[in-house]
Amino acid sequence: MTRAGEALLSGATICLLGGWVGALLLFSVVVAPTAFQVLPGPEVAGKLVGPVLRSLNLYGALAGLALAAIARIRGRGFVALALPPMLPVLCLISQFGITASIEEIRPLAFGQPPDTAALARFGQLHAASVAIFGLVGILALVLVGIHARADVLSRRGP
Repeated sequence: MTRAGEALLSGATICLLGGWVGALLLFSVVVAPTAFQVLPGPEVAGKLVGPVLRSLNLYGALAGLALAAIARIRGRGFVALALPPMLPVLCLISQFGITASIEEIRPLAFGQPPDTAALARFGQLHAASVAIFGLVGILALVLVGIHARADVLSRRGP
């Protein structure tokens, strides 16, 4: 591969991962906590947070596929090839499995009066969503490290 091609793919990798990790951090540290602090109730905050999370999940699904393709083209190692396809799977499970279920029971869980069984199920689903979100973030950071190390080693030459 030419130096220009390698530089382009390196830049794309940095943009994909940097944007993704940055968005995950912004969401978890700023957007979600702020929504639940300033909006009138958890149901309203959830209506704001849900679409943002959907965007993150869909971006993650596409970014993971793009990162897998780039890692293959760049001839990266097993982990750099294996992790990216796992990330879209996790993002899609979160979006179309867990988040969809949360949206179904949200009116019952936060209705008047709240349905205690729905509220308990909501808590379980939310915990699973947070766990997947955290795992995706950790794996994305692992990919940052893998690609950064590989880039440094490739610049040193044989």
